[in-house]
Amino acid sequence: MTGKRQSDDNVAHVGRSEPNLGQKEAEEKASEAQLRHIEGDPATTAPGRFIAWCKQEQASIQQQLELMEAGKVLTGENRGSGWVDTTAESIERAMARLTELESLLTETGSATVSKPGSSQASAH
Repeated sequence: MTGKRQSDDNVAHVGRSEPNLGQKEAEEKASEAQLRHIEGDPATTAPGRFIAWCKQEQASIQQQLELMEAGKVLTGENRGSGWVDTTAESIERAMARLTELESLLTETGSATVSKPGSSQASAH
């Protein structure tokens, strides 16, 4: 039994000395991702993530707005005397949020995003 155990150990040791191609590829991808982060890959920088979030939020609100305008989704509120339809107000809020997001996503928009350390404040 001892002889068999030694041979198993030798096989495992030999296997470790050969390069693990999957691990090597994963390490290369991680290294490339780290380099992109250092170089400022737009998808990994804070402004890039903010822009991606704005676009995702814009698409979500647009979809909600379309459903409300088509009458497929209604909003309501219980004001004590029962449920009251507030879809018109929800549509107005959605349109205002879309306008604000559009302003943030365009260079000509009235809303500005200041860089850290900048004296310029957010305005809209």
